[in-house]
Amino acid sequence: MRPVSSRVPLLLVAGAVCVSLAGPCRAAADPTDPLEGMNRRFYAVQEVLDRHLFGPLARGFGKTPSVFRSALLNFSRNLQEPVIFVNDVLQGRGGQAARTLTRLVVNSTFGVAGIMDVAKKNHLPRHENGFGTTLGRWGAGPGPYLFVPLLGPSTFRDAFGGVADIGLNPLTYARYPSKTEIGVATTIVDGLGDRVEAQRDLDTIRQTSTDPYATLRSYYLQNRQAEITGKSLNIETLPEFDTPGTTPPGSASPTGAPPVAQPQPAPPTPPLPGEAGALPHPEATPDAAKSPPPPPPDPTPGATTPKPPAP
Repeated sequence: MRPVSSRVPLLLVAGAVCVSLAGPCRAAADPTDPLEGMNRRFYAVQEVLDRHLFGPLARGFGKTPSVFRSALLNFSRNLQEPVIFVNDVLQGRGGQAARTLTRLVVNSTFGVAGIMDVAKKNHLPRHENGFGTTLGRWGAGPGPYLFVPLLGPSTFRDAFGGVADIGLNPLTYARYPSKTEIGVATTIVDGLGDRVEAQRDLDTIRQTSTDPYATLRSYYLQNRQAEITGKSLNIETLPEFDTPGTTPPGSASPTGAPPVAQPQPAPPTPPLPGEAGALPHPEATPDAAKSPPPPPPDPTPGATTPKPPAP
């Protein structure tokens, strides 16, 4: 669910489709998703493709030997390091740019064209970056939310950033044998790798959400914001976003208004003096008239009964 520059040609087609379909779409309740009607239709198409094609392929790819799978992913992602380096520089992150350049050189040489991630073993882990993130760090807003089949969730800012990453990638201008075949193969491998890594989050959304589309949208937008600000996000800690018009008790409303106090049940009315433990009156009991009078009290023990005087 992160932007990948190698998939950008599909974004160009998706942008043209969005412009042509934006007119008939009705305004959505969420201001970040004015194309919700179109996006939901695309999401439904993606779900069908994912359940019957991409999901099985990703599960098969995930069952391949880890050495083979890691080699393919390392090679594919090593080709993205130049774009990451350029965006590190554009964001003014000199230290991060130096580490990215070191990763590229080390993995391309000692790692045999990136097949082995030698740099990671030497405390130089990989990180994601792109021109969409650069725009966000310089204050550009995400723009309308966009869902594209085969690509997944995105925004207009990230779509434009993906197009710009093509021009920022030095490999775009390089000429080498089988360039097209390598580009297609790395796109497929990287897509399958992303799908395998997203399996847990997708299962969580599908199993726990009443509106998976809305939950995925909220997760993607917040995750992208966390990436731009340098924070991390766990999908299991997110609140429910898939029920429009509902706000958890005691929480702030979406408009920023103060929390609305929830009505509390009224306490029970205390009994009036003299009513606690009172019994019903005899005349209120239906069988009161039929009950015999109570017997006289027994004589007190030890008391003597007076006798009549002797004649």
